[in-house]
Amino acid sequence: MTSKRHSILCVDDEPVILNILSKLFEEKYQVYTAKGALEALELLQQHSVAVAIVDQKMPKITGVELLKRIKEQYPTIVRIVLTAYTDISDLVASINEGEIFRYITKPWDSEALMWDVHAAIEKYEENLANAQRIDDITRLQLEKEKLQKEIILLKSEIEKEYALDNIVSVSPSMNQIRRIIKAASLADETVLITGESGTGKELVARAIHHNSQRQNFPMVAVDCGALSESLLESELFGHVKGAFTGAVADRKGLFEEADGGTIFLDEISNTSLPLQARLLRVLQEREIRRIGDTKSRPVNVRVIAASNRELVEECKTERFRSDLFYRLNVLPIALPPLRDRRDDIPLLINYFINEYNKKSAKSIVSISREAMDHLSSLEWKGNIRELKNIIHRMMVFAEGSHLEMGDIPDELLKVKRSAVVPVLPEGGTVFGVSALLPIEDMEREYIRFVLHQTGENKAEASKLLGMKRTTLVMRMKKLGLLA
Repeated sequence: MTSKRHSILCVDDEPVILNILSKLFEEKYQVYTAKGALEALELLQQHSVAVAIVDQKMPKITGVELLKRIKEQYPTIVRIVLTAYTDISDLVASINEGEIFRYITKPWDSEALMWDVHAAIEKYEENLANAQRIDDITRLQLEKEKLQKEIILLKSEIEKEYALDNIVSVSPSMNQIRRIIKAASLADETVLITGESGTGKELVARAIHHNSQRQNFPMVAVDCGALSESLLESELFGHVKGAFTGAVADRKGLFEEADGGTIFLDEISNTSLPLQARLLRVLQEREIRRIGDTKSRPVNVRVIAASNRELVEECKTERFRSDLFYRLNVLPIALPPLRDRRDDIPLLINYFINEYNKKSAKSIVSISREAMDHLSSLEWKGNIRELKNIIHRMMVFAEGSHLEMGDIPDELLKVKRSAVVPVLPEGGTVFGVSALLPIEDMEREYIRFVLHQTGENKAEASKLLGMKRTTLVMRMKKLGLLA
């Protein structure tokens, strides 16, 4: 029991009894007295009480009835009843129902009553502790429910972000890529993604993971070109305590962290031949060995690798192991550079403007035909990443709600333009549309434009769009181009 001075409420319609009880307890406890049930309930609204000692025989409201009310309103208070009657059937029922902790007959033994109150105080502290535990459990349950809702919302946002329909493209090459990504998501084989820097290799890897059977497990990514060989080896495989200077404790590697999920090895062509041998063993044996360890550990991980170099050429010059290449190249995905899919540039510009509008206080509604043509004609050696950064930079410094030639950075105005630009109709910014539209509206206008160019021949239009005729018809229905 704590040293805190607890409070006791004594309720009796006889002042003499109240006076005796006060003198008995006042040395150890704060004592409040009430001559009836209503007065007692008023006192309880004003003071914190640990124990209530109530006379059974009182006018209007009996002691048992008062204790029932106290239990309902103040469940932590420990309840004792005093009685001068031998018929205790009501008391027994109340004790069985938990309304009463003790019943004491008059006249009482003062020492025994003091011990009963002492036990009641301990019971009160136990009640408080239990009530706190219940409050903590309730709070944790509410936090858990809130967290579960946030997880569901976050998962929904992730699924939406990495949905295959979100790949912004109308070019035939990217439509084929979309089909390959879908097939790779349904499989569980290793994937090798190749393409220049900035073409979206990691985004493709994440789309595969988040649409696969491993989506509920981790996806971890590592840039193999950003770390030294020794540090990369430790990051991938982990180490045991004492394996090298600074290894003060056992540490999991990324393969173990990704267990059940996916590991993305970006720029894998930057790895050394010895490290490639260790990666090959992981793919063959499905197990890893931490640095300095003597035992192997099984891992269940899907490997997706990426490179901005042609690994076939790297194998010819013996800078990359051919056996590892064949292990990785089960499902190859080659991403085209942006200059080879210029028809997508207007869509991507529109997408990035809408994206930045949502994240900032900007409200850019259109881009001029001249600015769109110029941006579409550039080589974009940094590919999609460079285009995205340029559009965001233009929006930051734009003074109005429209992007013009003057908003394009000077270094891009001096760049020699390509002779190959997207073929756009007259009278509009993109596909005859004078202002920026949501992606779905841009797709609708592009399909309408291609149909017009092919004389409404759906078979020919589907070939130009890189999709099956049935897919085109389905898209037309969804976009309201067919009744």
